Amino acid sequence: MNMRTIFPRLLTLSFACASVGLAQTAIVENFSTASGLTGTTPTSGLAGATWTNISGSTGLIVSSGALTIAGSAGEAAQLNFNATDVAAGTLYLGFDFTVSASGTISTNDTVSAIVGFRSGTASSGSYALSFGDFRPSANAQTTSSAPSTTISQVAVGIFTSSSFNASSAPLSAWSTALTRGTTYRIVLGFDTTNNTGSLWINPTSVSSTSITLTGVTNDPRGIFVREAASTHGSSTFDNLSVSTSFTAASAIPEPSTYAALAGAVVLIGAIVLRRRRK
Repeated sequence: MNMRTIFPRLLTLSFACASVGLAQTAIVENFSTASGLTGTTPTSGLAGATWTNISGSTGLIVSSGALTIAGSAGEAAQLNFNATDVAAGTLYLGFDFTVSASGTISTNDTVSAIVGFRSGTASSGSYALSFGDFRPSANAQTTSSAPSTTISQVAVGIFTSSSFNASSAPLSAWSTALTRGTTYRIVLGFDTTNNTGSLWINPTSVSSTSITLTGVTNDPRGIFVREAASTHGSSTFDNLSVSTSFTAASAIPEPSTYAALAGAVVLIGAIVLRRRRK
């Protein structure tokens, strides 16, 4: 078999491998470029798509290799999908999440959305599935499904709007509090077939402990990040991924893998071209 036969097969195989990976991990965002988030493109996936401002005037800021939610109310951005990107099945959103251990934060029974899935466009849409947190300073939470917490802890949950309180929207709360200053791997699952949302924290597999929210009927058309009130404290996000694969979303994404595949294709092409010229 000569090189003219081998090379097309190698090229096809290489691109087939890359396509499988990109189909499973459609978006990777490592927040590696220090700048305002609005107008930037994700690290990989969704070619040509950019983060779009939803609300606010200052914009969300990327610094020190992470997105900081600094606790200034009203700033929010969305990364839109194409309408054809979301088919029946489950879409997963994974990210590293930390609530700052420093600073005084208030006690209330309101969860405010800080990341999740949106429907519609950036200028006209709604919060389809939200991940949010309480920022308590004492054992004074009044929402029955949320755990009691201390000043060093934070309670989290999932819901279907931008904010939740005891009377406005359904909430599914994580049964134990998270510790401020500790980084957690969070995974949100949006099951478009069964209209449910799920939340995992530091999972090892899809069978790990999770909570579920029913009645999540809007189609996911993008992901969002959002700042809450100044009394809610500071949070950071990193290593965000959107995938049809739970394993890909729960692991820290490594877009360098795709770059290596592309580099292999270029290298093979260069070798074949050199031999053909000889």
